Amino acid sequence: MEGAMMGPNRSRRQFLKGGLALTAAGLAGCSGGGSAGTATPDPLFRDTSVSGNSLRVTLREDHEISKVNLIGPSGSIFQSAQIATGATTVELGLFDYRRGWHYTPGDHILVGVEGGEEVESTTIPLTPELEIANVEPYTGGRPIPSNRANLVVTVENTGTGPTWVYYVGYENALDRDANHIPTNDYAKTVPLLNLEEPESKGDILLDPGHSVGLLGVDAPFLLTQDDHCDELQVDMTVIVASGIGENGRKEIEATLAGEQIKANFAGTCSDISIETPGEETQNNG
Repeated sequence: MEGAMMGPNRSRRQFLKGGLALTAAGLAGCSGGGSAGTATPDPLFRDTSVSGNSLRVTLREDHEISKVNLIGPSGSIFQSAQIATGATTVELGLFDYRRGWHYTPGDHILVGVEGGEEVESTTIPLTPELEIANVEPYTGGRPIPSNRANLVVTVENTGTGPTWVYYVGYENALDRDANHIPTNDYAKTVPLLNLEEPESKGDILLDPGHSVGLLGVDAPFLLTQDDHCDELQVDMTVIVASGIGENGRKEIEATLAGEQIKANFAGTCSDISIETPGEETQNNG
């Protein structure tokens, strides 16, 4: 499937043929000196919305189509669904992270098919965009170094298409294990193994306009033997890995102070503050 880690594409020759037929019909209507009183028909596609991993399409009530195709940016049919008699809604799957397939970001074309011919189409932009809205020290759980050294990262999908998130990582973190973003296909199919929070499968799916707070498995502020809690300055990048499209990134400045917290051969500082340009400081002290 288009944009997938596996799956086939299908031909779009029928769509091109239908498009030419529609163009010819439109020109004929214009050249016939049409009457001013001719009513413009209601659009076939009344509404589209994204819900989870699906595109929900609402059709006008008097439609006569038997199938809806979703054409991907490459021009191939990405999804196709039969329309039951009298039905005015249909859902088209956009991704399944567990099976490893997803749509390709970009403009898609929704096509209504009647009697084997494409009769009407509309363009649907589907591109996720992750924006890290907030980063703050994690204050939950037991007061042990691996918790106090971690961060809660809130990410929002400000784009037009859905995605899922599967990892929180960093660049220039104190703990080198946190400076790792897995890019293999397997990591994308098991997001809950890569995150302490959330714990629900539904919460890692990000519709456009939705946000979620994430707690990664690797704490960035676990101290090495060369680190200290005497106003230690750390400039680093927070990264949220997206299953589709580009990852979310945000530059932050951290200050580590207070007393050292030690347990199980790990340590961090009791007072960690996070600052980003133009935003208020987030502090756990």
